[in-house]
Amino acid sequence: MFLHVGGGKIIFHRDIIGIFNLNLREKPVNKQFLESALSSRFMKASDFERYKSFIVTDDTVHLSPIAPVTLSRRKNATL
Repeated sequence: MFLHVGGGKIIFHRDIIGIFNLNLREKPVNKQFLESALSSRFMKASDFERYKSFIVTDDTVHLSPIAPVTLSRRKNATL
């Protein structure tokens, strides 16, 4: 199955490791993870103001304008 995460992106369910609130980026561990993902090109966009969540997959980090609760509901509804 697929999950539409906004911005024209669709991700396979099996590839999703976690869906997280982007407001958590100020926590030290999350901030370090996102900065590391940016510097290693694991994540492509850095304009966090437009986004509400980040989705970690096995090969990249996707930013989404959709709230993590909504993404979680969509994922659970299609399982």
